[in-house]
Amino acid sequence: MQRALPSSRQLTAGVFYTLLGAVCFGTTGTIQAFAPEGCQPMAVGTMRLVVGGLVMLLWVHFRSGFTHHVPWPKKATFTAAAGIVIFQILFFQSLVRTGVAVGTVIAIGFGPMAGGIIEYLLRGTIPSRSWFTATVLALCGLVLLSIDDTATVDMTGIIMALGAGAGYALYAANSQTILADRSPQEMIAILFTFGGIAMSPILFVYDISWMFTMRGFISIVLIGVIGTAMAYSFFATGLAILPLSSGLTLGLAEPLVATLFGILLLGEVCSFQTAMGICIIFSGMIVIARNPS
Repeated sequence: MQRALPSSRQLTAGVFYTLLGAVCFGTTGTIQAFAPEGCQPMAVGTMRLVVGGLVMLLWVHFRSGFTHHVPWPKKATFTAAAGIVIFQILFFQSLVRTGVAVGTVIAIGFGPMAGGIIEYLLRGTIPSRSWFTATVLALCGLVLLSIDDTATVDMTGIIMALGAGAGYALYAANSQTILADRSPQEMIAILFTFGGIAMSPILFVYDISWMFTMRGFISIVLIGVIGTAMAYSFFATGLAILPLSSGLTLGLAEPLVATLFGILLLGEVCSFQTAMGICIIFSGMIVIARNPS
C-alpha cells in the first residue's frame, strides 16, 4: 500500500513522537545497570518483552480494542517479531561488554544505515540526500568510538551491537507494513507478546531469583513500561508518518540520553574522543530532523 505524502505539520509531529520514543529507549541500559547483581542480560531482555507486551495488550483492550476487519500481514508480523527478538538477545549482551553509552551508540547508530538498505531492498526507495549525509556522519562517529582505547569496548561487544542494530532496523522496516492498517499500540501489543513467548524458555535456563527482590521487580517494571511499552509506542507512531530511514536516524537521540545517564548516574568514563564521536552522530541526527521527508 502506497502511503500518502504527509504534510509539514504531520512530519513535525512524526519527528516529535520519534524523538520522545528515543528518549524512553535511552533509559533501558541505565535501568538494567541498576538491577540487582547477578541479573542476566538475556533474562532482562525477555522480561522486557513480556512486561511490555502485557502492558500494551491491556492498554489496547481497555482503550479501543483490536481491529478485526482486516487480516494481519503474516510475513511482516513474523519478520518484525524476529527483528525484535534479535535486538533483545544481542543488545543487552553488548552493553555488558561495551558499557551503556558506547554500546547504545553503536547499536542505534547502525540502525539508520541498515534501515536505508532494507528500505531500498523492500520498496525500491532510494534514501534522501540527508540520509546519506547523516549516514556518513554516523559512520565517522562510530569509527571514533570503536578505536577509543579509553572506552570500555571489545570487538565482540561491537559485533553484537551491530547485530542488534540490524535487528532493530528489520523490525522498523516491517512495522511500517503493519501500521498501514493497525494502530501503533495494536502492533506493539502483538509483536511483543509473540517475542516474549518466543524468548520465554530462556527464563528456565538462568537463575531468575533476583526478579523477586524489590529492586529486581522495580527494574523489570520500569524497563517494561518506560523502556519498552512507551518507547516503542511513541517510536511506532513516528514511523507511521516518517520515512523509515529518517525515523531510524532520529532514533540516534537514544544514545545521547543513554550516554548522559551512563556518565552522570553510572560514572562511566567519557573521553574527548568518545565525546567527539557522539557529537558527530548527533550532528547527523540534526540533519534528518531539519529535513525528515
